[in-house]
Amino acid sequence: MKGGLDKIEGFLVWGHARFAPQGEDVVCAGVSAIATTALIGLAERFPGNVRYRILPQGLIYCRLSGEMAEGQAREAQAILATMVLGLDAVRQDHKDYIELAYRR
Repeated sequence: MKGGLDKIEGFLVWGHARFAPQGEDVVCAGVSAIATTALIGLAERFPGNVRYRILPQGLIYCRLSGEMAEGQAREAQAILATMVLGLDAVRQDHKDYIELAYRR
């Protein structure tokens, strides 16, 4: 997996990208859309195995919880890895406005 990540257990997205004023910021909107889509996919596919919270200030928290069968875990990892690829693509085009950090 990109960046040497073996397993993604969740993610946290916060802040305003400051690319443009709130409501017009395409970087912020892109990041939010990618993260929210991943969250929706996980919550829909694995109800009861995903803890999440979305706050109006722009914070999105998601964490896998509970035991998942091997096939489910692979599918969850595919969703999360795809999210990371999308976020990294946005970051590459807008390095001054988005930062990705990985915790091991």
